[in-house]
Amino acid sequence: MTETSTFLDAIAHLDYAITSDRRAARRTFTTALTHATTAERDVLDTMVDTFTLHPYRSALLRLEAAFRHDEPKRALLARLLPDTDPGLYVRERAERIAILEQRARTGGGSVDDQAFRDYAPLTTAETERTSIRFWRNPPARVYLAPSRPTDKSRMTPEQITARVRARGKRRPALIEPDAVAAYVADTMHRDTMVGERARIRATEERFRDLGLLTEPGSSSSVRVHGAQPRSDEDMRARWDLEFVHHVAEQHIHAAAAAERSHRVSQEQALAYADVRTGVRGDLRPELPFQGNSVDYTREAMTPISGWRCVACFIERSTRDQHPFHTDGGRLRSDDGLCDYCRSDDRTPRLPELPAGFTATDLARTYCRFLTTTYPGAAPALLAETRRRAPRWLTTIIDEFVPQPAHAEHAADAEADAETGAAQAKPVTRRRRGPVTGAGQRQARCEGCTRIRAIHDDGFCTECRVWLGLVTPPRARLSPPDPGERRAPVRRGDAPPATGRPPSIGPARSSACTTCSSSSSAFSSASPWPATPS
Repeated sequence: MTETSTFLDAIAHLDYAITSDRRAARRTFTTALTHATTAERDVLDTMVDTFTLHPYRSALLRLEAAFRHDEPKRALLARLLPDTDPGLYVRERAERIAILEQRARTGGGSVDDQAFRDYAPLTTAETERTSIRFWRNPPARVYLAPSRPTDKSRMTPEQITARVRARGKRRPALIEPDAVAAYVADTMHRDTMVGERARIRATEERFRDLGLLTEPGSSSSVRVHGAQPRSDEDMRARWDLEFVHHVAEQHIHAAAAAERSHRVSQEQALAYADVRTGVRGDLRPELPFQGNSVDYTREAMTPISGWRCVACFIERSTRDQHPFHTDGGRLRSDDGLCDYCRSDDRTPRLPELPAGFTATDLARTYCRFLTTTYPGAAPALLAETRRRAPRWLTTIIDEFVPQPAHAEHAADAEADAETGAAQAKPVTRRRRGPVTGAGQRQARCEGCTRIRAIHDDGFCTECRVWLGLVTPPRARLSPPDPGERRAPVRRGDAPPATGRPPSIGPARSSACTTCSSSSSAFSSASPWPATPS
């Protein structure tokens, strides 16, 4: 009989004896351990530790995982596992037992000894409460009366040297690392923006050479002195500024010569010069009254990306811009259509390219299809695509629609105008024609549904007169017609049955005296019905 079978027989006898005589079972267990080998003792220790630290079901899973790849130990584990929970795991004491066992293995002794140390009486663990100040400096030393011998002993060269050395140990000098010292010596208090700009410029040029960035367009806001001549509008603005300041200076001198005690400020003189000359002597953009001139609808629009649909010319989705599409379960090249136009089989589309085509082949197919199918609109479509295309694509587009130098500059200027449409430009001269007055804005009127100058209530001047929201001024705008009789206009009166508003003078376009807006407020034409409800 082998040692393993002897140990297993002893365990089987122990299982039988524990139900009848526990004392005999305890003696039998001590005898059975003498027949166990080292591997069997490891299995027993692992089982005891696992069942002590973990619940029963979790312990079974952990033991199975621990001996999964060891066939002999797994067979031995199957013989030794209990059928029910041995009751070794206690939830409240499991962590404490693990700590005590760890301390017993490292510090020596048993688990009971470690537990007894933790449950020592508090009187043996407590010490007398003392202030932290008295730990190194007891009261007898702190409150000692000063004496010359004591000071003389403290001021000896040896004592002073010892105190300095002790102070140096407590507060050592800070030694900077070599990397920090080199960085401070090379970078601190130096202008590094020149190198940063050069590095960024080189990176942009490298990306443009690879075709990842578009060509920079000519911008009128960034102007280098002497690089290009000033525009006529800029020259007129500069002349108006000098003219207004010249008139303001003359007004200041004239006021000082007429009455020495009367002083005219610079702001008053500029305001007088603006009214006197009729131009605005300020290069800054004029702020609108109670609002701004930003087109929020245009600003909210995102830029177009990729090729437009070759049938309806709208921007396609990102999925439609892929170079490969699925047509009836078959993979083919991009057909140039959006999802709506692709549903109609009669819609013309790009021809299918052979396998192995490149982006250059697809771009030439687009250009060839547009120039062949839409010869009249192809130049404008390709020019619009060229303005937002990378460098490699602009070269292909130029092969089909060659553009001279002046046309390219014109396209760049048009692109700059589109991007800067929302920016307010300085008004340097008086406008001719309708001008939006104070408290008005250009929008759609809620009454006549036309785009014109409207007030805060959403109606234009003409509709406000029709609805009786305002009373027209009593002053006549022109001499009355002797052959025409007019009834007085009062607030709230309904218009006559002829469909015309109450006439105050001949119908003509003039500036409103209330809002300074030019509109045909008293014109005979009206979008409203003859009999308003």
